Amino acid sequence: MVKVFAPGVIKLFGEHAVVYGKPALAATIDRGIYVECEKEDKLIVETVGVPSSLRYFPAEKRAEALGSERFFAYIDTALRVAEEQWGSVRARFTIKSDLPPGIGAATSAAVSVGILKAYSLCAGVDVDAYSLAKLGHRVELEVQGIASPMDTAATSIGGVLKIWANPFRLEKLNVRLPPFYIAVLPRIGTTREIVAEVKAFLGRRRSAANIIEAIGGLVEEAHACLLAGDLECLGELMYMNNWLLGALGVVDGRVVTLLEMARPFIYGGKVSGAGRGGVVLLLPREGAMVERVLSSLGHVYHRVSITETGAAAV
Repeated sequence: MVKVFAPGVIKLFGEHAVVYGKPALAATIDRGIYVECEKEDKLIVETVGVPSSLRYFPAEKRAEALGSERFFAYIDTALRVAEEQWGSVRARFTIKSDLPPGIGAATSAAVSVGILKAYSLCAGVDVDAYSLAKLGHRVELEVQGIASPMDTAATSIGGVLKIWANPFRLEKLNVRLPPFYIAVLPRIGTTREIVAEVKAFLGRRRSAANIIEAIGGLVEEAHACLLAGDLECLGELMYMNNWLLGALGVVDGRVVTLLEMARPFIYGGKVSGAGRGGVVLLLPREGAMVERVLSSLGHVYHRVSITETGAAAV
């Protein structure tokens, strides 16, 4: 049996601006997607702990998993792409996530990449990280119609990465970061919808282009602070990045309240991803107090560490 872990991804700095040619800083974390592959006489896919709403039709003996159509589209597409690359494999694939889907932590990319990696190993091929990233991006493009290569590249390669989306390139940074906390807030809107609204806003207000330029400059400063290991600097820049994202309309009152409550106990914090909920990233000074704040506000949260490797057998 083969077992693969594909890490989730947090955006340290630069989301939204990366769509407009600016770099972003992202990192993989020790929570994500596990995919097991065990040879059998037919192809079977099982999921463990993937949240969905079920609707059952007793007369027809039929059930529907509501809201999971896109999730299964990633599975179908990844399996088809894998078969094209490495031939037919008959096996049981078991998928388990320790992050909720759709929160902005690259879980869809991790599903795509995790299935591809597990399939390749079941087929007797150890695909390299960069080829895996390209295949994962192909899956995301086919499912979504349009997709950044950032998430699939990050979950394939791992570590702390500086990424440019157009034209795509990346640089892996040799830095060390302490554990973060991620709070998970219910998302209002999909990533595609939020990105489209930001694009429309930038089209209406020419001066809003200054926000994108400011985020780009902030990413370069954050890069220098990462290399220096300066947590005070990183925390300040996280707050600044969050304010700039707020000016784009993707930070709501829930995030502001959380950051104000946690401020005495963190270096800084920000939304991570498209915004309107999802992941809120906190860089802690006092972990125990951060947990008390998160618990008092009723937020689901995780303490996560940065991983150095991408999708790999475990």
